[in-house]
Amino acid sequence: MQFNRTAVTLVVAAGVAVGIGAISAGAAEPAQLTHDTYCIACHDTSVYTRDDRLANDFDAVREEVDRWQTNISLGWSNEEIDEMAAWLARRYYRVQCPGQC
Repeated sequence: MQFNRTAVTLVVAAGVAVGIGAISAGAAEPAQLTHDTYCIACHDTSVYTRDDRLANDFDAVREEVDRWQTNISLGWSNEEIDEMAAWLARRYYRVQCPGQC
C-alpha cells in the first residue's frame, strides 16, 4: 500500500511540475493545444499555406475543420468547430471571419 501512495504522489508532483512549466513558458490558446494534439499528429502546418490549399475563406476553413473532426471521430460541438476555424483563420489562413475572430 505504501508503494501505491508513493507512486501516486510522484505522478501528481510530476503533473504539477509540467503544469508550472507550461504556465511559465507562456499559456497557449486552447485551440492551439487542441490543434497540436489532434491535427499535427497527421500533418504539419504547411497544409495551411501551400498554394493549392483547399480552404481560401472562412466558410471553407470551417468546412475542413468539421470534415476532419468527423473523420477522426472527435465529436466536436459547433462551438468547438467555430473556435478551431477562427483560430486557424487568424493564425494561418489570414481570412476574414464573421463576428470576432
